Amino acid sequence: MEEQMLLDTTATDLDLQDAIEERLWSLDTVRVTKPLVEVKVSGGQATVSGVVSTRMIQEQVAEALSDLPGVTINLVNDDGLEYAAAYAVATDSRTRQIKPGYRLVSHSGLVQLLGKLSLEESAAAAEVVREVKGVRGV
Repeated sequence: MEEQMLLDTTATDLDLQDAIEERLWSLDTVRVTKPLVEVKVSGGQATVSGVVSTRMIQEQVAEALSDLPGVTINLVNDDGLEYAAAYAVATDSRTRQIKPGYRLVSHSGLVQLLGKLSLEESAAAAEVVREVKGVRGV
């Protein structure tokens, strides 16, 4: 009997995964941008996590999945990561002395710091940016 329950849960999990992926790929913005999104399903509960390029796409994904039971969405967007990384660099004690004139750019959660910085400033800024939630690399 226990084996049958395991099979039923597995079938349910696969159905939920298929429903999520079908809805994600039905969105034009997802098909075009091909974001780094991961879907994990276990025991009828799903987590959709990763990085999308804009807040608009993040909201579209949330809307598309809103009526599916047991789905948790943990997405971040590049625009938000740029803001969060810039705020972190501007306010952290290790980097707040860096003069304005640099720029932060994020693509798929990979953040670049552009500008003229000393090696020490660059290393400190990279360390601070790596600590920002959702950043995959600097």
